[in-house]
Amino acid sequence: MTSQVVAVPSVERLEVDPELELILSVCVRPVSVAEVASRSGFPLGVLRVLLADLLDQGHVMVHTSDWERCRPDAQTLRSVLKRIREL
Repeated sequence: MTSQVVAVPSVERLEVDPELELILSVCVRPVSVAEVASRSGFPLGVLRVLLADLLDQGHVMVHTSDWERCRPDAQTLRSVLKRIREL
């Protein structure tokens, strides 16, 4: 949700579904995925699928924060929780 999404500028008029057009209009400037969900009114899960479609088509770019790339995996988090419970 902290990833930034921005629409790729296009010279030609895009022929996309109204839902995708709405998302592209929100993404004229870099915005977080959570903000796109809020502004568009789509549930987060639905929005992520629609953004994946736009990404596959080359209509948006996604910038992931360093924190998301470096965050611990699920197994590490489980191990930490287990150790905390043992205290």
